[in-house]
This record gives sequence, structure tokens and C-alpha cells, in this order.
Amino acid sequence: MSIKLIFILSIIATVNVTQAANMVVIHSNDTKLFSKGKLLDTDISVNIPAKVKITVVFESGSVKTVTGPYSQPLKDPLAISDPKLVITLANFLKKKSIFRSRGENPSNPWLVDVNTTKRFYCIAPAYNVILWRPSSDSQSASTLLIKHTRTGKIVKIRWPAYQKNLKWPSNLPVRYGDTYKIEVQTRSNSSIKKLVLHKLPIGFPTKSHKVVWMIGRGCVRQVNQLLSRL
Repeated sequence: MSIKLIFILSIIATVNVTQAANMVVIHSNDTKLFSKGKLLDTDISVNIPAKVKITVVFESGSVKTVTGPYSQPLKDPLAISDPKLVITLANFLKKKSIFRSRGENPSNPWLVDVNTTKRFYCIAPAYNVILWRPSSDSQSASTLLIKHTRTGKIVKIRWPAYQKNLKWPSNLPVRYGDTYKIEVQTRSNSSIKKLVLHKLPIGFPTKSHKVVWMIGRGCVRQVNQLLSRL
């Protein structure tokens, strides 16, 4: 076989793989049959046994949940085509470093958790920046120090006891994309983390597109919370 023919066949194979990746499994109650991040093809029948339930995202961003028995192709209800969306979701779901819940988490995905080492947080267009801490850390008052690393400006505010949420201080304007150092001080200890905030644009065609944008900004915990709601 000539080198030229091998090259042509490799291109065809690559195209076929890309074309086949037009939906991805994001939820499944049988991960042996349908693991999270598994890529499927809308032109091939999906064989789902009885009582097995899966949720898929198509390359249009639309979401569909199917419970077996089911044995036919799953068709995308929308005409939008964005192959990168499916591949990005698949790669994210397959990562071993995917976020796993430890202890209490905020029920609102747009709250900024100061209790974790996660650096990147995304803020929805209609939301202001609200800081959050778990109940175990809110039993006593604490002092919050926020430093804007680029300008060196520091703001010091009190975080009252039994209060889990705290508004971002108005005398320190949020500069999206910049780095802040957050320090929470109590009588017994203190914690420090770096924080970068990103503001979501308006006008995503689907919730899946919003999630993929957030994956690109590293907002891991929030992505997992939003995926669980799709």
C-alpha cells in the first residue's frame, strides 16, 4: 500500500470518527453500559435495556433523556450543529480530576465558595458576586480580606456569625479576569485562596453551550452543578 493511499485512508477514518461524535452521555444509571462522556452516533441504533436510563447532549446543545427498553437511533431535535460542544463535554466528563462533592456545597451554583481551593468562578449576567461559606464555618464571626493583586488594593470587612452569604464589597469593584487573594480569618485559624472571576456573556443558544463556555474558564464545581440539572 502506498504512502499516499495510507494518508488518504487516515483522513477518511478521522472524518468518520468526528462525524460519529454527535452526542455524548452526561447521565446514566448503568455506567458499565453507558459511561459518562461516552460518545454516540445519531445514525446508529442505541440499544438501551429495560430500566436503564441515560441522558445525552447533542451537538446542537439540546438534551434528551431516554429510559429502556429502547432500540433505535436518537435524533437531534434541533438543526444547530456544533461538533466541538460534544467533544468538550466528553473530555470533561472523562477526566479523573472531575470535581467530587465533599461536605456541604451551595445550592445556588452562582455563589463563590471561599472554603475550597477552586480558583475560577463564573458569574451569571443577572447576578452580583456573592461569597459563600458552609454552615460549619459560619458559627462565629470572621474577618475577610480581599486583595486585588494587580493594583495591590486591600479591603477588610467583617463576616457576621451565622451568616453564610456575604456580598462582594462595593468599595472594591470587580475586575473580571483579574486575580484576587481572599483570606478568611477567625480566632482559631485562617484560610487563603486565589480567585479569578469570569462574567458569562448573554445569548447562549442552549444551556449546554453555557456549560461548555464555563468549562473553558475552569469553573469546575459550577459546571458539575449545572450538568446535574440538565
